[in-house]
Amino acid sequence: MLTVETGSGLPDADALASLANCDAYHAARGNAAWAGADTDKESAIRRATAYLSRSVTWAGLRTHGRAQALAWPRASCTDLEGYGIRSNEIPVEIVSACAELALIELETPNALAPVIVPSEAIKREVIGQIETEYANPLAGAEEHRAVSAMVRDLIAPFVCRGGGSPIVGTSYRA
Repeated sequence: MLTVETGSGLPDADALASLANCDAYHAARGNAAWAGADTDKESAIRRATAYLSRSVTWAGLRTHGRAQALAWPRASCTDLEGYGIRSNEIPVEIVSACAELALIELETPNALAPVIVPSEAIKREVIGQIETEYANPLAGAEEHRAVSAMVRDLIAPFVCRGGGSPIVGTSYRA
């Protein structure tokens, strides 16, 4: 059973969204792929939560510091329009991003945490006269993760500005 973060900074939370949240989210959008055993869905939610908690550089600070298990709740965050996010709130955008990523994880377990050997990644392969070109051997796992434009857009207001993010990146004005 999931331990869903309530906004109180639980030390043992393992989910930013409940199974009921994700079921309702996907039902409202007609996502038929969100199907199967509840235990599989819960595992997907845990993996999506782990990704959101460990792989994104969020703005603000954890409300309860290192004592809380997940990246949310946070203090000193604002939404896209500049409204403050309460320090005991998990924004609906974060819950929705978790549901979106959980769907990716349900369809392809560990899509957000690929195990790759960069030196074996083939960039180009020609069969006639056999030619193989390997991708950048220094490329990391980030280049191989499934990235959802929907998730990127949902979490963008809460991502640390200036430092960049594995999902959103950094932009500069010329």
